[in-house]
Amino acid sequence: MLLLAAPHLEAAVAARTRGAAGVRSRPVRDHAGTPGPRLPLVGREQAGLLVRRLYPDGTDASNITKLLANAPDTLAVLAPLLGQVMNASTVDLATKELVVLRVSALNACAYCVPTHALAARRAGLSDDAVAALIDQPPLADGAPFGERERALVEYCDRLVADAATIDDALMARLRASFADHEVVELTVLAGAITLLNYVASAFDLPLDPRTLLS
Repeated sequence: MLLLAAPHLEAAVAARTRGAAGVRSRPVRDHAGTPGPRLPLVGREQAGLLVRRLYPDGTDASNITKLLANAPDTLAVLAPLLGQVMNASTVDLATKELVVLRVSALNACAYCVPTHALAARRAGLSDDAVAALIDQPPLADGAPFGERERALVEYCDRLVADAATIDDALMARLRASFADHEVVELTVLAGAITLLNYVASAFDLPLDPRTLLS
């Protein structure tokens, strides 16, 4: 979701977001008519030197970038971590977007869900897959996923609900499809997007203007 850390989202966030919502475990609030964020959105000229490089030349930064720029020391440290876990690695981008979208939907993040529904489609997930990830848990029997994705979705569901419920059986299912370092990376990704879900929701972050105008 953090555009400065995940370049593949630049195109997605600029695309139409209407129609991305579905049934969720908690309702996602509509931003229409809301007064705006609870903290200032810091523009490039006002941003600290530590983070100004994170603002794209010639285009506007995402609202979450601008919000986090209120704490430039924190943003400067956070951005490399997000870049590492949110971009493709030995784990493909579609798999990472599966985690990001599922966790964002479970956390009812009104900023993250529409942004990442589009990003997930651009990463290769079908409309049916995106709808299933946004839908309330548990994953529907007819969802278009194999065992690899189903194990990962269940893992996300348990992480968000209560990580202590993750047992050896579920971990064995994950390790049948992912290397140990990939399981760690996907777990950190789930935690990172949860952090951003909290930031976006706590400060009532509106969707980016270019998203609303598209």
